[in-house]
Amino acid sequence: MRRPLNLKAALAAATLCLLAPAWSGQTRGTPERIEPARTAAPPENPVPPTLPPPETAGALKFDVRRSAEGRELTLPFSQIGQVHHPHEVRRGQFRQRLHFELRTDELVRRATLTLMLAPSPDLLGRNDLLVVKLNSETVGRIAVPPASGLDRSGQFSTRLELDPKLLTDSNELTVQFAAPPQCDSAQFPRVSVNGHSSLQLTVQPLPLANDLSVLPAPFFDRRDPGQTEVTLVTSDRPDGSTLQAAGQLASWFGALAGHRGARIRSRADLPAGHAIVLATAQDRPAGVSLPPITGATVVLGSHPSRPGAKVLYLLGRDGTELRRAVEALVRAQLPAQGSSAVIDTLPEVAPRQPHDALRWTGTHRPVRFDELVPQERLGFSGTLPDSMHNSMTMSLQMRLPPDLFPWRERVVPVDLRLTHSPRPFSDPRPEQASIELRLNNEEPLLAENLAAGQPRRWLEQLWQQIDDKEVKREHRHRIRLPVESLGTRSYNAVNIRIDHGPFDERAQCLREAQAENSQGGRPDEAWSLPSTVIDGSSTIDFSDVPHYLPMPDLAAFANAGFPFTRMADLSETAIVLPDLPMREEIDAMLGVASRLGEGSGVAGRLLEVVRVREIDRVAQRELVVIGSAGSQPLFTEWVRAMPFRDLPVAGSGDLPETQEVPFWQRWLHGLWQRPKFPPLPQQTFRSVEAPAVIAGFESPLRAGRSVVALIGATAADLELLTDALADAERLRRIHGHLSSVRDETPEGVRPWYADPTYGSGELPWLTRLRWELSNKPVLLWLVLFGAILALSLITFVLLQRHAIRRRAGSPL
Repeated sequence: MRRPLNLKAALAAATLCLLAPAWSGQTRGTPERIEPARTAAPPENPVPPTLPPPETAGALKFDVRRSAEGRELTLPFSQIGQVHHPHEVRRGQFRQRLHFELRTDELVRRATLTLMLAPSPDLLGRNDLLVVKLNSETVGRIAVPPASGLDRSGQFSTRLELDPKLLTDSNELTVQFAAPPQCDSAQFPRVSVNGHSSLQLTVQPLPLANDLSVLPAPFFDRRDPGQTEVTLVTSDRPDGSTLQAAGQLASWFGALAGHRGARIRSRADLPAGHAIVLATAQDRPAGVSLPPITGATVVLGSHPSRPGAKVLYLLGRDGTELRRAVEALVRAQLPAQGSSAVIDTLPEVAPRQPHDALRWTGTHRPVRFDELVPQERLGFSGTLPDSMHNSMTMSLQMRLPPDLFPWRERVVPVDLRLTHSPRPFSDPRPEQASIELRLNNEEPLLAENLAAGQPRRWLEQLWQQIDDKEVKREHRHRIRLPVESLGTRSYNAVNIRIDHGPFDERAQCLREAQAENSQGGRPDEAWSLPSTVIDGSSTIDFSDVPHYLPMPDLAAFANAGFPFTRMADLSETAIVLPDLPMREEIDAMLGVASRLGEGSGVAGRLLEVVRVREIDRVAQRELVVIGSAGSQPLFTEWVRAMPFRDLPVAGSGDLPETQEVPFWQRWLHGLWQRPKFPPLPQQTFRSVEAPAVIAGFESPLRAGRSVVALIGATAADLELLTDALADAERLRRIHGHLSSVRDETPEGVRPWYADPTYGSGELPWLTRLRWELSNKPVLLWLVLFGAILALSLITFVLLQRHAIRRRAGSPL
């Protein structure tokens, strides 16, 4: 209830109103009025709230075995919860929670929890110390053994059988003390939960109805943490329309799977599990019974010989209808019920704009923080100790287009807004609070103290007595991030660290105990925590940074599918296969299409897949050329445009070699353009060294367009390339103009570098001039000489005119 005002309080309030502006939120020491951010509204499809950094990208790796009872999974805590370091249950943190999800089309038959725990010495030999809960239900109690029961590392393990009925699609596992520890104890009892603890599950398929509304299940389930595996069934020699439909479908699954990765394979007969059949009236797989084809047809049915497995039929009387059926699936234009549908027409789709991929952070407008991280994760109340401090580091993950031009004077403005609520005034400890902002964990770009001086604390206390409201301080900071700090990496992060001072374990313990005893009521203010909340309307703005990337750059292709994903629907991309592609070459095409879908987060509905004889139709596009050295004729025709001398063929002499560049030509070229790497034509790549190669070069069909070639000594060797693109360890090693892949180990991937030969994108004319001059010393000398000559001529003319005027006024 509001306290009655008296004369003294009124005078204090008036004094506070006069002095408050002096302590208002500041930007670099300058008082500033806090106003709502004037930013554009969030887009219809915002960037996903969380993005895995490159070191964790890829499918989670856990053991999967088949048994008579079903599929057996072993999920380590370090994978399902990303608990890469042991988590502690301690005084002040009574519990630790782990969230995990399960597929909706599987039924858990058996569940076993294996916990590896490391207790502190004061807990040894105590009974009924820890409680394990699954979805708020107690599933076990754990007693800590004496010292003799621990291994050499001071740990012990225990197994608990879980009731499968307690498991749902989304689950929470909790490990906590059976009773809150004594807060006044001099000892700090704690138990570390090792990340090698695991959950073993035995699951069986759950029958699904033949209803189109369940799609994309069972072929994809967003709750499945593993790699998405899909089998496409086509004829032995699929025609161009079927190949194009398969590529578009593979890109859709890649977009759905995201960082988990998708492995798409094709075959000519039905597998034992789920499958998707692509067929037309003239191009159908032999031995597969098809439903009636009356147009662009989509049918979900049961496997003819495997109970529980599903077959999705995408059919058409011709290639146009088949592609329409696929497009209806990827655009979610299927009916809400029923097992089959015939698609007559589809609504028009607005054309996409460059660099608008869903997985990329927007670069055409200011991006709000709550588009990068959910608003509920932008606050901190001091309950997560980091190194015995009330501190927390939040990371705003950004996946930027690789062609942001990181050169010299460009900056990225950040408008950071936050609200800080200090400790209660009854807390005698000095106030400590600060915020620090870094880009990619490098040097701090902002380091500010959020604590107030004692005069302001007194005034805030008086104001709270008058108004009876929580004290909140608003701060605003404008930071300018140097673009050159971004480099050419796709993944970047704004790291914000909020520190509320030293961590008081006893005080935290009392706070948690008091909160539990309040039974949902309001906790005592004396034990409330300081809090700092970053306003979701804070923005980061890349719109002033130009898009330009010196090419070729295989790292941009491997990490983000660039330049092909510049248009997210792949409307400027074509994949070129041999005229008679083998099954391994088709699978490589599906792997590349899936990777492009993952890079953009959008199905490549306008992707073209053509054979060599149709290449003139896609000459204006960016090209991915796939094949073996003996089956793909373009590798022979374009060998002089490729960045190496020999193709990795099993034999020799069947392909022409480029001529060795004379020394004097290389010397003259070095004078004209500053070389950074030795020229790749001096290198030789043969099958004994690298059975597979991925190379980038400028398209011989159109200047400025890119070609990425996936070359195998044999068609089977192409699998080395698609596997490398799907593996996080090997993918990080793909760089430069060319990368050779020798085997399935990270060390088997070797990048080769050469100087850029062309560029992708546009630069302002002045920036372009400076960029060209920085790489061409001779041109720089000529420009400087021309400028000096022009300045000399102008000076000479002005002096001559001055001399003529002086003579004209002379009596002589």
